[in-house]
Amino acid sequence: MTPSLPLLQPGPRERHEGPVRLPGTPTLEVRGLSKRYANGVLACDQVSLQLQPGEVHAVLGENGAGKSTLLKLLYGLIAPDAGTLLLDGQPCRFRSPADALAAGVGLVPQHLQLLPSMTVAENIVLGAEPVRGLRFDRAAAVAAAQRAMQQHGLPLDAGTRVGTLSAGQQQRVAILKALHRGARLLLLDEPTALLTPQESQALFSSLRELAGQGLTVLLISHKMAEVREASDRFTVLRAGRVVGGGVSRLLAPAELAALMMGRAVEALPAAHINARGRPARLALRELTVLRPGSRPALDRVTLDIAGGEILGVAGVEGNGQSELADVLGGLRRPSFGSLQLDDAPLQAGRVRALRRRGLGRIGEDRLHDGMAPNLSIAENLAVLDYSMQPVSRWGRLDRVFLARRAREAIQQQGVVAAGEHQPMGALSGGNMQKLVFARELAAQPRCLVANQPTRGVDVGAAQRLHRQLLSLRDAGAAVLLFSADIDELLVLADRLVVIFEGRLVAHLAADAVSPRTLGLYMTGALGQGPVEARLASPFTPGITAGTMAGVAAGMSAAVVAGEPLHGDPS
Repeated sequence: MTPSLPLLQPGPRERHEGPVRLPGTPTLEVRGLSKRYANGVLACDQVSLQLQPGEVHAVLGENGAGKSTLLKLLYGLIAPDAGTLLLDGQPCRFRSPADALAAGVGLVPQHLQLLPSMTVAENIVLGAEPVRGLRFDRAAAVAAAQRAMQQHGLPLDAGTRVGTLSAGQQQRVAILKALHRGARLLLLDEPTALLTPQESQALFSSLRELAGQGLTVLLISHKMAEVREASDRFTVLRAGRVVGGGVSRLLAPAELAALMMGRAVEALPAAHINARGRPARLALRELTVLRPGSRPALDRVTLDIAGGEILGVAGVEGNGQSELADVLGGLRRPSFGSLQLDDAPLQAGRVRALRRRGLGRIGEDRLHDGMAPNLSIAENLAVLDYSMQPVSRWGRLDRVFLARRAREAIQQQGVVAAGEHQPMGALSGGNMQKLVFARELAAQPRCLVANQPTRGVDVGAAQRLHRQLLSLRDAGAAVLLFSADIDELLVLADRLVVIFEGRLVAHLAADAVSPRTLGLYMTGALGQGPVEARLASPFTPGITAGTMAGVAAGMSAAVVAGEPLHGDPS
């Protein structure tokens, strides 16, 4: 049972009225909610919690704890096996998301479902479009979007195409879309996964203002500091059950982590390596990817990575990271420029040739290019070595070996699964990522391109994966690490580069830069570029306190005004 919190007073009622609420009635009450999937996994086991009006409530848990299943149950995507939902004190049952929307429940998923070619206003009203006669009423859509922005304190330019906005601004659009549909209870799934520190702070401020208007927010997150800062209360799930909860600000991050994992999580001791005098393992020179009618996706990128070093790449999503990772993974050919591994040219655009040279890759989108969801765990772990002994003999897969290896990987990585024959696509996102990671490390790459390697992974699993990356580095491999998590970059990377609009705009020592400064480079508020990041290249000079204050103030004003913080990524 979670400790109680004094009720927050609701503000003005949203446009969607709903049932009359009795004094002290929770916005949402969950009683004994359970869900067992067809594969036998009990994802939610007698889950009970309450959300008060005007409250921001965080739900935490490790991968496979049941967080995603809980959201699906609350939004009508799946049906519970047992338990009751009460909205404003009234029992309800959602058979579909349409039922949830009609009842005033809105969902903002981690991967935003917006249409980049449409404007802010068009995205906000999508699904509830105003019409004049039989035609879409564009003027009414703009007016409705502007009213929503003004009412909820989320300013944006209604006529801007969503594809030109930063991740933080797109997050605002998704929230406004839910509010336009009458949401009084907002479900947010990992809302800061792709945001800079400045954008995260702006989101938290917006959530506080919305809560002050009476909106209730359920926040799924795995970031300890974020939970303490953004939420009023929290509930922890472990193995599908509620194991604790309380007032967010009263519990230290280490205590939250221990409650999630069921054990103390020790700080990761990561010593930064100075590889400046070493030869380059991977060398990129003037790497460029052109796009018709737009700025280059990559603009003259030059960098080195030494063996035994981690080079971190920071940047707001859509600024060239994906294109750079795809080139290095053999999925895209550069327009011009060169790649070398240990002073020998690499064949760009040839996946198998790059793999044979020892270049490993953890892709950004595990569902798209990291696994085959309909194949089993054992089969997915064999995609790199299926034609080699002992995985296959005389052209036939050794199923006994595959099963044994998969069981070992499941145990070593702490994967929650029914067994080695379970389809990969039936796992939670974090458990999928653990196995993709295990497969790549087992290949012992000379250079690993790791793109968002711990996205969607809980704090305990992330630390395990961090240790494995550091062990790979210490064994002499070069690691190019792309991550939207600034804290992860600062802990793991030995050097950092920042990419903005396809150019490297900063080359930094990881132990000599603050998260705030890094965020300013990421949004283009600092740095013009291009700069080079060879092992012998100088680091980008530091900035004065006065310059920092001026730039930060200007960027904050841009965020509030809704101005795009980076160029058109289309």
